[in-house]
Amino acid sequence: MDNTNLVQPSQAPSDKKKILIVEDDFFIRDLYELQARKAGYDVVIAADGAEAIEKARKEIPDILLIDLMLPKMDGLTVMKTVKADSRFSNTPCVIVTNLEDATKEQEAKSAGAAGYLLKIQNTPEMVIQSLATYIH
Repeated sequence: MDNTNLVQPSQAPSDKKKILIVEDDFFIRDLYELQARKAGYDVVIAADGAEAIEKARKEIPDILLIDLMLPKMDGLTVMKTVKADSRFSNTPCVIVTNLEDATKEQEAKSAGAAGYLLKIQNTPEMVIQSLATYIH
């Protein structure tokens, strides 16, 4: 059989970076997911802190985008819990929030956040585009 005419995938699934988007607001989560898929990410979503930890352990994402204010467990606790697992010690976690608070931002960065983005200053497309700078 001649395989020369078979269409080859442009990107092997193993080449795709996997992102875990943790956002309780359906509308915002949907926008982030849409932009992440458009950017070529393999996307996993979680709507609360507990689900985020469960999905992180199961899916082993390359990067996490975590809302600060979440049901069941806040974003900083999610990040600290995930980072405590040695599999995620080098996995970038980016906090996204509407809370413009220098103290909270410093706390997030001290706890290991690679970035702290304000929703009000960044469109979903800008947020997703910025993630490339955090993935090695």
